[in-house]
Amino acid sequence: MTTLVWLQREFRLDYFPALNEALNNNDDIILAYFHDPEKSIGAANRVWLAHALETLATDAAKRNGKLWMVSGHFADTFPKLLKDESINQVYYTFQVGEPFANMQQQALEACKTLHIRLKPFFSEFWLKPTDFSNQQNRPYLVFTPFYNGLLKQQNHIQPLARLAKATLTQTASKACPAHYQTLPDDLRQLKQQPWAQKIMAARQVGETPTWQILSDFITEKLQDYSNDRDFPAYHATSNLSTALHFGHIPTRQLYFELQALIQSDANIAPAARAWLRQLAWREFARHLLYWFPQTQTAPFQEKYLQMRWRDETDHDSKILIEKWQSGLTGIPIIDAGMRELWATGIMHNRVRMLVASFLTKNLNFHWLIGQHWFEETLLDADPANNVMGWQWVAGCGVDAAPYYRLFNPVVQSEKFDADGNYLKHWLPELSTLSKKAIHQPWKYESECVEKGIFLGKTYPHPIVNLDESRKAHMERVQIDKKNRTAG
Repeated sequence: MTTLVWLQREFRLDYFPALNEALNNNDDIILAYFHDPEKSIGAANRVWLAHALETLATDAAKRNGKLWMVSGHFADTFPKLLKDESINQVYYTFQVGEPFANMQQQALEACKTLHIRLKPFFSEFWLKPTDFSNQQNRPYLVFTPFYNGLLKQQNHIQPLARLAKATLTQTASKACPAHYQTLPDDLRQLKQQPWAQKIMAARQVGETPTWQILSDFITEKLQDYSNDRDFPAYHATSNLSTALHFGHIPTRQLYFELQALIQSDANIAPAARAWLRQLAWREFARHLLYWFPQTQTAPFQEKYLQMRWRDETDHDSKILIEKWQSGLTGIPIIDAGMRELWATGIMHNRVRMLVASFLTKNLNFHWLIGQHWFEETLLDADPANNVMGWQWVAGCGVDAAPYYRLFNPVVQSEKFDADGNYLKHWLPELSTLSKKAIHQPWKYESECVEKGIFLGKTYPHPIVNLDESRKAHMERVQIDKKNRTAG
């Protein structure tokens, strides 16, 4: 019996049910990742992917195992390998969103044609979506009831087992062609680019360092997590988002780690519960995309399909979008966030909300423009989280902020970066300004001049008047409301 364990974004060996079942069955195993350059999310994601594949290949080799890296069009390479290697069954971990959904459908069609068993595992969920619903047997659409439902059903959440065997010789029983043992060419080339090397500086990839990062976070930061997590200058979060996306550590096992903390340490329990609740948002996002896959490209609330967005194709709009992407909007907290993103591949979660609100509400550009930019530049770009986040801010998703609501970036900046430390780090050209001026330098032009800062040269003028754009947004809200009522 030969089993293909097909990897999508589960780059680990421990706590991996699909691999464990194949090992326990004493099957010959091909552990393979299929890389289709046309089915990748974005550049930053691919950079991490390159490192993750190399790390996993090394980890497997240390246990006398082998990782196959198959490159090409998935619709061609997947059935070819099934036939060439006489595969009897395929195990894989079910993933939500594109490009995974399309590949899973292609795998299903190939296995049907070749009469090969295809078995999905739902180990990346705490609870399988089809086994978890509200009292009306429908998917939860609001987070708080979803979370309360999880707590009521927590006895049904099953822990994952560690690697079943000390060695992985079963994954090396079949000869792996040499061209499947090296990193795909496009990933190797991307990894060598200066931008890729910059965003990966000091990053630790793979399951072993991820568990250490988790341990350090619990020891050093978890106690203050609830109080500090909203302040971008504090570095108070776990920094595990990319590792979670790439499956270096499964969120379900993280759930059990936190439950053990809650039970064993009364002092840390409140902080552990707070973090557990935040992790549950990831679970909520995955369930939503499972049930509503169309939301990756369309609003959950269909009444917002006719929202009047600014035309992004005209010359002026293209310039505005480029300034937003480049961190040159003239609004310091927005620019700091966008520059952090470009320099590191990461952005603080609260700042993500602010830059999203600015793009969709102040500038009136479609949320898909921002979603696509995040997909391209975030190391942790995750289909479910990205969709939920952008639709929440735009006001067209489930459990979303009201459509009319928009964040005031200056107020938010003053509240969550009062001393301007985050701004000073990412906007060094403004670092000499006072605590008041740095949040809105256009209101303190005399101080700017005294400090040698010239708006329009040293730092840009705001590309939009915040008060006027807020008023324009509210006017659009009223017009859209009337149009929906009339329609």
